[in-house]
This record gives sequence, C-alpha cells and structure tokens, in this order.
Amino acid sequence: MSNDTNSFRSKGPELLVELAQHTASTIKEVVEIDTDIADQIGEAVANRMMQVWGGQNVYFPMGMAWKVSQRDLEIFHEFNGRNHHELARKFGVSLQWVYSVVKRVRKEELDRMQGKLFDGEPDDEPTPVE
Repeated sequence: MSNDTNSFRSKGPELLVELAQHTASTIKEVVEIDTDIADQIGEAVANRMMQVWGGQNVYFPMGMAWKVSQRDLEIFHEFNGRNHHELARKFGVSLQWVYSVVKRVRKEELDRMQGKLFDGEPDDEPTPVE
C-alpha cells in the first residue's frame, strides 16, 4: 500500500475514505485487479466526488424504484400463467399487483423486442426522398 493511500485513509474525511474503500472492494469483486490499483481507483473516485460535489449536501436515495423494478422483473420471470396467488404471497404484494406487473412487463418486453415498430401515429406521412 502506498504512502498516499495510508495518508488518505488516516486523514481523509470519513465519508470519502469509505467511498474509496467501497469502490475498491466493488472493483475487486467485479474484475480481477491488483489491490493497490483498485485502491488507487477508489481514491480517484472519492477525489472526483469531492471536486464535483464538495461542500454540497448530497442525498443518496434508497433506490426503491430500482428495487421495485427488479422485484417486478422477478415476478414476471417466475410467472408461469397459473401462479398469480403464489407470487403475490411470495413477494408480499396483492393479487391485482401481480396481474398488473405481468401485463406491464410483458408489454415492455414486446416493445423492446419489436423495437417499438408501431409507435408512429397512423396518420404519419412518410418523408419524401428527393
């Protein structure tokens, strides 16, 4: 570990030190990388956040929309056409919610697969080619 890293960890603000440590840990989990390099990247991220947001009150959302979105995808992927009640119990949601999730996610998947071919207005005129 370099002297700069030791200095950062001992003198840096607690939030930035933890940000650097979490960043380094995450990088090591995702890619095979030398610990010192991961630590340097973590410090660089913390320093960038300090430069960009230093002096500001920063709020980190709990990410509920993302978590709910992940849950809804799980519901959709576990849906077999007959297990609405089971999924409602398993995920702690109402039966109606399971129906709406399946309908919404199915539509999103179809739109994604079709590239939204049918989004244009029926009266849209094609652009003439000159």
